[in-house]
Amino acid sequence: MRVREWMSPDPVTVTPSTTVREARRLLRHYGIRHLPVLGRDGSLAGIVSDRDLRLDDDTIEALAHGVPAAELGLDREVEAVMSSPVHTIGADEPIDAAARLMLSRRVSALPVLDDAGALAGLLTTTDCLLASLEPAAAR
Repeated sequence: MRVREWMSPDPVTVTPSTTVREARRLLRHYGIRHLPVLGRDGSLAGIVSDRDLRLDDDTIEALAHGVPAAELGLDREVEAVMSSPVHTIGADEPIDAAARLMLSRRVSALPVLDDAGALAGLLTTTDCLLASLEPAAAR
């Protein structure tokens, strides 16, 4: 089994200048946990996860008491919280290689690059788990 068979093609992406507030909105809207970050030239610049964008209890309380979002850092850019450089994998790599890479690097998603180095998809630990549940006959 290959990564391309299990990845989500054409993932939702953001730019480094996307605000944390907008990135959080996209995660909620699409029901996803990771956003690849693309530079102006379309190259992969980083990745941001729901953990990177999580609000702590103090921030939530401050919002409830009317503190402006800008004062709490919600208007800062994704570039400030994204992970970079990013661990990636090729679309034609075996799915078990992707799972091993995620385990060894302690990441829960890998941007998938095509032969030209462009973003082709996103592979998550859930995708790897689903692949492992495929009947042995399908392997």
